Amino acid sequence: MTMFLTKAMQATLQARLPLKRIGTTTRFLHQFEDTKPTGTMTKIICTLGPSTDSKEMVDKLVGSGMNVARINFSHAGLDYTYPETLVDLVRNAPGRHHHLAASAVDSDMPANLRAVLIDTKGPEIRTQPLQGEVEVADIETGAIVEITTDDVSGEVAPLPEGPHRIQIDYKSIGRSVSVGSKILLDDGLIELEVTEILGNKSVMAVALNGGPIKKNKGVNLPNSSIDLPALTEKDKKDLFWACKNGGDFVAASFIRSAANVRSVHAYLDRCIAELKSADPAGSYMRPLIISKIENKEGVDHFDEILEESDGIMVARGDLGVEIPFRKVFAAQKMMVSKCNDVGKPVIVATQMLDSMQRNPRPTRAEVTDVGTACLDGADAVMLSGETAAGKYPMESILAMGSVIGEADTILNNSRCNARDEFKPHGADYLDEEMDAIALSAVRSAKDMNAKVIILITMSGSVARAVAKHKPTVPVLAFCTDEQVARRLQLHRSILPMLLQSKMDPQSSTTRMGFLRAEAVRTAKELGIVKAGDRIVTVDRSAGKAHDTFEFSHNIKLSTVRET
Repeated sequence: MTMFLTKAMQATLQARLPLKRIGTTTRFLHQFEDTKPTGTMTKIICTLGPSTDSKEMVDKLVGSGMNVARINFSHAGLDYTYPETLVDLVRNAPGRHHHLAASAVDSDMPANLRAVLIDTKGPEIRTQPLQGEVEVADIETGAIVEITTDDVSGEVAPLPEGPHRIQIDYKSIGRSVSVGSKILLDDGLIELEVTEILGNKSVMAVALNGGPIKKNKGVNLPNSSIDLPALTEKDKKDLFWACKNGGDFVAASFIRSAANVRSVHAYLDRCIAELKSADPAGSYMRPLIISKIENKEGVDHFDEILEESDGIMVARGDLGVEIPFRKVFAAQKMMVSKCNDVGKPVIVATQMLDSMQRNPRPTRAEVTDVGTACLDGADAVMLSGETAAGKYPMESILAMGSVIGEADTILNNSRCNARDEFKPHGADYLDEEMDAIALSAVRSAKDMNAKVIILITMSGSVARAVAKHKPTVPVLAFCTDEQVARRLQLHRSILPMLLQSKMDPQSSTTRMGFLRAEAVRTAKELGIVKAGDRIVTVDRSAGKAHDTFEFSHNIKLSTVRET
């Protein structure tokens, strides 16, 4: 079918998707020049790795819209030199905040407020050294395979037709599976069916499909209950490092129940207590827990996991192996919706622009995947191998930013807001009042066509309350603590900023009007608002001695005037 475009249509397409000819190849180089100083409403997480572990590349990622840097501790060294380098690169990269840092009287003003997410390895099951200590063993379809915890490295390597013995590092394999259960090797590339239980530590199986297998490859037991701790010894060391080095979020892998989340929470609390005891002058704050849902147990127990978690990551890689792949999209939509209902951030991750590890342009299916995740309500979308080890890390973040921009436009122009309803929730009366004020602010900003919502928050609770109701304009969240500010980076529409004043918003001696004026001046300085723009401001102030209340939640609608 031939399409005929008018000149006007061609001009529109060229403006939206500029093409640059390099030699004889037309490459997609949509330069996502973010003309909006507030960036995208839906957040971007980039995994750092060999393709992006230099100052030049991290600076480019920050300048191109990265809100959160993910460090995958599955590949971190034992001495932590590499992750320490990555954290330093992120902290020192010039972001939107660097202009304020350069002109600030307070030399402690950070260059940017990008957050760092520490992704733990988690309690995985993996293959061990193979028979004959070969690098690769080929398994034919129909071959007999024994899955065992015995050391098989000293045995003679079999022919592809078997029989094979494969060692794994899971001591309860015989208790976790039954005859007919499936065992998946290397992300499901090889599927085995259990035919006999030989005891707790060994089972016999037949290969339903063949292929090569190596040591240290993942082993999945779909529809089986796994007897593994929430945290391995490596995870505990990594979490202590995260607390000591200012990690903002920890992604807890393979969460199966609320008890798993509580275990992570308790261990992080112990780490913080130990650090504060050793260094009373230090500023240590517990990282927020992002529970990764990547198995059937996690999906089945999602409600209780969500209640205990600070946020959720829909980790579709292992999830697509652990549950039937046809059910992954429905599980994703369920989790995103439930997170939106309670106002907790949700990340959609894995293979979002996977082909861009090898190609400079995404597939149409990938573009649709990213856009649909945003429209469904994801607070953030994540790039994994695309930015960690791919050939086109910058093209990947630019492409993702452009798709998010289109989705943001659709969401922000929508006439209805799915979260535009106040439901008394029986919580603390101050929280309930704050929730009502937050909803009113979102409604007012939309109805009055405000440019931004500006809020002042000490703990971040006001910002989270506003984000819950899915504002259609950017929200500038002015904080007094940079750690609090960075922990708001996962919430859609929230742009954290630092107040340059050291006044305490919760003190009864603080003039909240002074802080509001400073916040508006900062927004003007950064080019976010200008004279004539309508703004909505939200804050919570302490009552004075003559007041009849302890705290007051305030909302103001105003038009910025000339200085």
